[in-house]
Order: sequence, then C-alpha cells, then structure tokens
Amino acid sequence: MKHTNVLVGVCLVVLIGVIVVWGVRDGNEFDDIPLTDTGMVLYWGDGCPHCQNVEDYIQEKQIEGKVPFERKEIWKDRANAKEMERRAKNCGMSTQDIGVPFLFSDGKCFIGEPDVEKELSKRAGISEDAVNQEASSENK
Repeated sequence: MKHTNVLVGVCLVVLIGVIVVWGVRDGNEFDDIPLTDTGMVLYWGDGCPHCQNVEDYIQEKQIEGKVPFERKEIWKDRANAKEMERRAKNCGMSTQDIGVPFLFSDGKCFIGEPDVEKELSKRAGISEDAVNQEASSENK
C-alpha cells in the first residue's frame, strides 16, 4: 500500500510538471514554420464586425475571382495568430499595434478596413477613383 501511494505521488508530480511546462511555453513552436514574402493572406477574427465588412466588400466587388488570396482565422487558431504576429514583426510593427482585419500582401502589411479594402482593390485592378466615387454616392 505504501508503494502504491509513493507511485501515485510520483505520477502526480510528473503530471503537474508536464502541465506547468506546457502552460508556460510561449508558442515558439510556430516560429520554425517558414513564411514567404509573396502572395496575399487575409487574417480575420470570427465575430469581428470590421472583418465582416471587409468580407462583404470582397463579395460585392468580386475580388476573390480577380486575385487569389488565402483567409486565416486568428481568434480560434493559435498557429494563425502566431503567423500574423510574425508577419507584423517582419513589417516592423509592434504586436501591440496589430489587429484584424490584417492583410499581408507581397511583403507589406495592412491593418483595418480602409487600408485592407484599398489594397484588395488595387490588387484586383479596381481603380481607386471608382471606389471613392462609389463611397461618395453612398454617403449622399
């Protein structure tokens, strides 16, 4: 009986140690994944109203059919969040200054609805004048 108690105690100590080590890791396991400087990735958050506005804009302007890009949700996917942080750092941004929607486009980073929509339009070949004209007609 005494050996069983010791064995259970040792197992608990090991289990607690594993939990503590796992909990204090800072997510560096994703730092080994290589990032490319080409292409476009739109990082978004599930439930983010600004992200939904960008998504509506993408659908309305049919941007997806004009330029290929990837979408990555970051609020529920830790690997995507770490990837976005690494891209922001590569763009010279502080991780304190980033949020969604966040667009990575050929080595450059864009944050917020206006900047993301402007870059998507540019890449899709939609003139800025057409976008500005439509925005002014909606405000009338």
